[in-house]
Amino acid sequence: MKQVSILALSLFLFSCVAKPRVQIIEKELIVKCPIPDVPKTERPVIKPDQPYTEKLQSLLNYMFRLERENELLREVIETCKR
Repeated sequence: MKQVSILALSLFLFSCVAKPRVQIIEKELIVKCPIPDVPKTERPVIKPDQPYTEKLQSLLNYMFRLERENELLREVIETCKR
């Protein structure tokens, strides 16, 4: 009988314990994106005495490097927007 009363008392005490209320707080959080190291594309030096094929090749290489730099910067912008 004593065990039953102790069991009933313990059940009563533990069932009446107030459960902690979970509160969800929503706040806007501004997160600054880290600035990546995207190297600036150097402009080629084109000499007037160079043949046209070399001038064209250096300009094309410069254009491709600029495109790659642009892609890297766009990826960074997309990452920061998320």
